[in-house]
Amino acid sequence: MATVARGWRLAAACFLLLAVLALKGVLIQPPAVPEHVSASEFDTGRAFARLKRILGDQRPHSVDTAADDAVRDRLMAEISAIGLKPEVHEAMDCSGFPKSRTVSCSRVRNVIAVIPGGNSPALLLNAHYDSTPTGPAAADDGIGVATLLEIAAHLRSEKLARPVILLFNEGEEYGLNGAAAFAESDPLAKSVGKLINIEARGVGGPAFMFETSEPNAVPISQFKAATARPFANSISTDFAKLIPNSTDVVKFKPQGWEFLSYAIIGNETRYHSPGDNLGALSQASLYHMGSAVLAASRELAGADAPPSDGRSLFMDVGGWSLVTLSILAGAILLALLAFCAAVLVIRRRAWRPTLGMAIAVVSGTVAAGAVSIVLGFIRAGDYWRAYPWVTTLAVAATVLAVQAWLVARWADHHDRSQMRLAAWAVVILFGVVASIALPGAIIFFVIGPTLALIGVAVRPRSQGWCRGLSWLGAGIQLVILTELIAQIELTLIDGPVAAVAPLVALAALPILAEVGRGQSRRGVGLVALAALGLWIGAMLMPRASAERPLAFTLDHVQDERTGKAVWAAATKQAPMPEGFARFGPWKPGPLPYNKRVRWQAAAPRLDGPRGALTVIGEAADEHGRLVRVQLDRGGADGILLRFDEKTPVLAMGLPHRLQMIDKHADKGPSFIRCSGRSCDGLKVDLLFGEAMPVTAMLVVQRFAPPAQAAALLALRRKTAQSQYSPDSQVHIQAVKL
Repeated sequence: MATVARGWRLAAACFLLLAVLALKGVLIQPPAVPEHVSASEFDTGRAFARLKRILGDQRPHSVDTAADDAVRDRLMAEISAIGLKPEVHEAMDCSGFPKSRTVSCSRVRNVIAVIPGGNSPALLLNAHYDSTPTGPAAADDGIGVATLLEIAAHLRSEKLARPVILLFNEGEEYGLNGAAAFAESDPLAKSVGKLINIEARGVGGPAFMFETSEPNAVPISQFKAATARPFANSISTDFAKLIPNSTDVVKFKPQGWEFLSYAIIGNETRYHSPGDNLGALSQASLYHMGSAVLAASRELAGADAPPSDGRSLFMDVGGWSLVTLSILAGAILLALLAFCAAVLVIRRRAWRPTLGMAIAVVSGTVAAGAVSIVLGFIRAGDYWRAYPWVTTLAVAATVLAVQAWLVARWADHHDRSQMRLAAWAVVILFGVVASIALPGAIIFFVIGPTLALIGVAVRPRSQGWCRGLSWLGAGIQLVILTELIAQIELTLIDGPVAAVAPLVALAALPILAEVGRGQSRRGVGLVALAALGLWIGAMLMPRASAERPLAFTLDHVQDERTGKAVWAAATKQAPMPEGFARFGPWKPGPLPYNKRVRWQAAAPRLDGPRGALTVIGEAADEHGRLVRVQLDRGGADGILLRFDEKTPVLAMGLPHRLQMIDKHADKGPSFIRCSGRSCDGLKVDLLFGEAMPVTAMLVVQRFAPPAQAAALLALRRKTAQSQYSPDSQVHIQAVKL
């Protein structure tokens, strides 16, 4: 009976772990908006009221449009009402991205106000006021605009050790043009020494401080000193380098300023869509962003901290405290843990269970990944979009079922002390591997393992201390990895869904090692049954809801090179809704100018915007051939010139201000693009690496669908909306240079 009870205990542990993971969201909740605030605190209601006035009718307001002019006028009125004197700094900018073959152009009108202070280098507070052509941008970056205005109302009456520059830049959404123009040509940039940047990739959740300047010891110490409810970890800075999203910080980094960068990332389904509106913006998120940045602004606007070239590891614990450690101390500690674990494994002859535990982690992770891939073929697209927690739990249950079964098998042949040691040795090993790719991960693998390894080392003297420290370490490891899992679920809304599987396996392993003994077949069977039920639920759950809508953008694309026209629907690979078949058949494939896969069906040829490009100059260059062209949108909103990857494009940009193509950029087509009224008549230079004439693709886009699209758009689900790009009319033609 005792053996059977132990078997059920293993199942109970798995279900308890699933319950913890189901409740993981409590670890990343922003603080509630207080009912009453003092005169020195961030006033959420006042900040939101300002934002509501600025956004007006909440229409999209992309760079260099009449709608953005209106937003800018209202923004300047709000700045003046605070008691500051706003100025507009205008510039035409064409700039690129690191490791990219794209140059983006737009005319920007940055709004700047200065709060006087002492003689120390200025603190720059940055947010952008433009939107994408798709939505009103209440969060991205209305939350930054509202935060800066409320902070300005506080700081203007406080004694500051340095001036504070408020930069409301334009053109961030199109190519970081406003930030580039400020950093490269605005005289005020020379006075800046510190920066706080505010962004959004969703409409809710806490304000994550996700990126700092390097070395980061000083900004992290100031962030820790200022922030009452910190949400931040040192993996995020490493991870920010891997994801494709770029913020204004990309243009500010070369200036060498000390900086902190904040963002909210809850419910990315509304990001860059009509759903990013005032009704969706979380008041709690606005309060947390505002209160956190206000405190950090006061800290950074004070006296300079002693300089340091050190790097800190850091992580928050449920947003209540920030744990920090120097990277040197962390690396030494992790290396010592790895050494001690290896010595103990050898001395106690635990290498077989250690191998078994590693196999259990890998097997659970692979099984979850394989199931998610197979089911992705059955139900294509981001089917988890409306209820991501169901799929995350299905992944976790799959990991636990496989891992628990293997742990129990090994536990039948080895004593608990060996299993305990093996589990922590594997956690430490994976921590070492993770830290090689992401050094910021070190701090996630030293606290719990240190406590547990101390317990394992004293085992012969005190079984109680051994069990207690092991359980304490397991609990700490579970909490910190569970919070990380919650953050990854928010970040990777597009998948892969099994990305959390390794963390689930490592969080569960020490606990399973403590209870995984005896006849566990029935218990593990229940866990497997739960995994099956969760996967079935994930397959049957609606993929969209009113709160988390489906992405669905419809374009009419007409290609004069082939004489064909198509309807192109971007659904993130989700199947086309019922009713669209009568306009079909719909087949998936990339568009000529875009690698993203779209559902495409034949469409009628229509009159629409037709851009033009005129060659107005040509000259030999030491590198090849320099061509100057003039653009004309032809009634469109944006224009793009695309060169295939065989065309040796060396640089593109404004005359005498060429942007060299990054030598480290991946091979592929090169683009120069422009958005807004100022594209008409814009002159740009193109530098080619050979003297031969080239053929390019000229693409123009009108940010509105043609009238003939009405019948199709009427079939779009009520829980669907355009995202990233609006429903549009696109025209393609060939041009020779």
